[in-house]
Amino acid sequence: MMMIASLIGGITSAIALNVDSLANAAQGSGMIMTFLILAVVLAVFSYLFQNSIAYAVKPSPRAMGYKPRQLVGYVDGRDTGTPDTWIKRDPSLIRLTGRHPFNCEPPLKDLFDAGFITPTKIHFVRNHGKVPRISWDEHRVTVTGLVKNKTTFTMDQLASLPSYEFPCTFPCAGNRRKEENMVKKGLGFSWGAAAHATSVWKGVRLSTVIKHCGGIADTATKSAKFVCFRGPLKELPKGQDGSYGTSIAIDRAMNDNWDVILAYAQNGLPLSPDHGFPLRIIIPGFIGGRMVKWLSHIEVSDKESTNHFHYYDNRVLPSEVTAERANEEDWWHRPDFIINDINIQSVILLLLLILQLLLLLLL
Repeated sequence: MMMIASLIGGITSAIALNVDSLANAAQGSGMIMTFLILAVVLAVFSYLFQNSIAYAVKPSPRAMGYKPRQLVGYVDGRDTGTPDTWIKRDPSLIRLTGRHPFNCEPPLKDLFDAGFITPTKIHFVRNHGKVPRISWDEHRVTVTGLVKNKTTFTMDQLASLPSYEFPCTFPCAGNRRKEENMVKKGLGFSWGAAAHATSVWKGVRLSTVIKHCGGIADTATKSAKFVCFRGPLKELPKGQDGSYGTSIAIDRAMNDNWDVILAYAQNGLPLSPDHGFPLRIIIPGFIGGRMVKWLSHIEVSDKESTNHFHYYDNRVLPSEVTAERANEEDWWHRPDFIINDINIQSVILLLLLILQLLLLLLL
């Protein structure tokens, strides 16, 4: 099984064959086709499992020496003179909004060659402004709103709670927007096809943190409908308080089957500054724009977030609605056009490529 998985890893990045030949080769070979499909599926799952299990046992956050994780050994010259000059970034990343703020994706081939787990240094980044410089020891997260007890947590307190670690794939909502902008230019900048990644995230469940605040207040069991998040105040030039914030439905937040966590580790090590050190939300199945980085405040509420970015980012309006019309008629606050759950848009059909090669080798 491991040999098959190794073979797959070595050959997939070098092939790009016509899918029509697969159908021709498969004619009259039903039994062989069935065997090969089973073999490939088992090999792929074996490969994914081997990559994921490597992160199963890790030391405590304090034992890892919790400082912002730098991903390379030097500062990219393009960051010189910007507020982010202290952050060391992989120079191979494709910058999509100039020098600053930092918004990037890796070359698509690098993402493909990396395999199932995306190395943190080439994980796509979406920043709306400068990266806040935060200390693990000084950072606090406050939980307020419709909970029994307003509570402020230190990072050590959060890290002492039961933790969960799992791989999660998510995209930026703008993944492949470049192709859309070539047809009709929208407000967003042009992401390519590499604005998605898979990391192994570790943290404490949001539901656990809320339960440590006594849970939902007795008088609010029916009125509590959302959990709102935000990052540091005065971080960004837009909005009333200069923070980045959003919200999710409380049913999603409190259901442990969804594994919504406050993450403090990525791929077995502390978060990097660009990915939210010391703490961010991870919401499996959602767009990256809901996964607030540098998390500072959580509020259980009867209303969704009122944050500027909750409404004016991550919306898909009808094609006939221009930005001017959206502002005049306030389309931004219409709930039908919010993006939360999203499927990954792929430009590769990996399994078919593997299967085709095996058929050509054996038939």
